[in-house]
Amino acid sequence: MNNHIILSTGLLLMATVVSGAAASADMASIRAEEYASIRRAFCPPPPDQPAQNAAGTPADIYIEPTQIFDNLYFVGDRSTSSWALTTPDGIILLDAGFHGNVEGTIVTGMKKLGLDPATIKYVIVSHGHNDHFGGAKYLQDTFGPKIVLSEADWTHMVTWPQRGNPAPYPTRDVVVHDGDEISLGGTTVRMVVTPGHTPGTLSPIFPVKDGEQTHFVGYWGGDGAGYLPAAEMETYMKSADRFASLDPRIDVELSNHAVADGLLLKLPLLQDRKPGDPHPFVSGNASFREWVGVLKTCAGEFLVQKQAQ
Repeated sequence: MNNHIILSTGLLLMATVVSGAAASADMASIRAEEYASIRRAFCPPPPDQPAQNAAGTPADIYIEPTQIFDNLYFVGDRSTSSWALTTPDGIILLDAGFHGNVEGTIVTGMKKLGLDPATIKYVIVSHGHNDHFGGAKYLQDTFGPKIVLSEADWTHMVTWPQRGNPAPYPTRDVVVHDGDEISLGGTTVRMVVTPGHTPGTLSPIFPVKDGEQTHFVGYWGGDGAGYLPAAEMETYMKSADRFASLDPRIDVELSNHAVADGLLLKLPLLQDRKPGDPHPFVSGNASFREWVGVLKTCAGEFLVQKQAQ
């Protein structure tokens, strides 16, 4: 009997080790493809290849709305990401998508997940481009949440030329500055202003729950820099350096575009996750810093090109 117990325990331990090794190999492969996706979308293309449009709208942009952590839900699509952070006192929505997809993607996705859009208390808009503020006016008028932007991007939003179909501007509401906090239902979101992509891009830091574990998200608010003047590319790179080293607790990287944070690569692992398996969206602080560094590298490559010209 004792031999049987020892043998069974040994087999269980071996199976756990094998499973852990397989999961590590999967994550290493996913991370390599995640970085490759960033480079395809945001680094300079080869001379004979046109640049990709990271926030374009291909014919099939649907992504199933999904619970990612106990208190965080994805409600975006392939063109632009939105995230619902739930609390006992309501929901904080990160980014409002395009004006044309706010109802069909964000609102419908929330309802499909059992979330009530009427309980959205804040909409944090990462920056003043209409693929992220586009749905804010609809949400503001329909459900009454507070719309949050940085001081600089409340101005930038109404002066920067909109892309595609123009979106209505939300009524000026909550203005935040670097280091400000928004708290709701025991959850605090720290506002980090990371200028570059726009003058007042917001990159929030906030906690998420996975059972008894608490993790911290670093939400990079502006992915691309290729269109910027050289001085603003340098600003982008400095912001990336600062954000990467700001909070050693950050172990989850997220963005407002699926091509930047490996969302589509990690979702299948999340769906197949078994009790005890690592969470595929939790990468660790070293990997988070490395991820921000890849985004910075793309800006640096564009800067070298621009300086050469």
